[in-house]
Amino acid sequence: MPGAVPGAVPLYVRVAEQIIQEARRTAVGSSAPQRIPGERALAASLGVNRQTLRRALEVLRARGLVHTDPSGTYTYTGDGPPVLPATASPRQPLFPVGGVFDGLAVRATARLAYEPVSPPVEALLGLAPQQPTLIHRHRLSLLCGETVQEAVSYFSPTTLAHVPRLSRRVRRIRGRVESEPDLRNLYVWMAEAGLHPVRRCRVRVDQSACERMWLAVRQLVQDQLNRPLEVTDLRIDPRRGELDHAFVVPS
Repeated sequence: MPGAVPGAVPLYVRVAEQIIQEARRTAVGSSAPQRIPGERALAASLGVNRQTLRRALEVLRARGLVHTDPSGTYTYTGDGPPVLPATASPRQPLFPVGGVFDGLAVRATARLAYEPVSPPVEALLGLAPQQPTLIHRHRLSLLCGETVQEAVSYFSPTTLAHVPRLSRRVRRIRGRVESEPDLRNLYVWMAEAGLHPVRRCRVRVDQSACERMWLAVRQLVQDQLNRPLEVTDLRIDPRRGELDHAFVVPS
């Protein structure tokens, strides 16, 4: 089978551009939101599968050209400032939600594994004893190598059952570790699956390490039915950054 043409534009990027071009064609210069069909109908009309369509919509969301609320999904034409619905969020949280390190150049590394967790985390997530789950380990460090934030996130059975992108990763990484996973849009994926994440934090000072003091944060994310979705344990160097409590629930 011939490989992809070097330098070719990915299909989902071309689909994203096609969606916006069609919105511009029908808007006739208006900057008002243009409602688009549901995923199944839109994918069929564009001749692509739904996974490709979802990646295209993620591109448009990142560019601020798509908004989804309970009434549907809307595109903006780019011919003027978007007239956002009153419920629209100015930004979406990226995963993991953690510290802010203004003015510092930080480097991120991440690992994804499928393994058992400690009994206290089992209880929070509703896991059976020794039941494995998806675990995301994330570290921010300065360019000199000094760690300024560590985050370990554990996902519940509810999340793995409802978010296809995570359940596919579980099937793929059983028995091994995936390096550098990209879960930045996790909360958008949750919202697309009908889960509306709400984050609660417990903050304390961790002085267990003799050489330095950490700001320790446990974040519990639940959905609209109070079902646990995720637990994240953060350690932030308070000399270098601060915790940002802002959290915009995706539509």
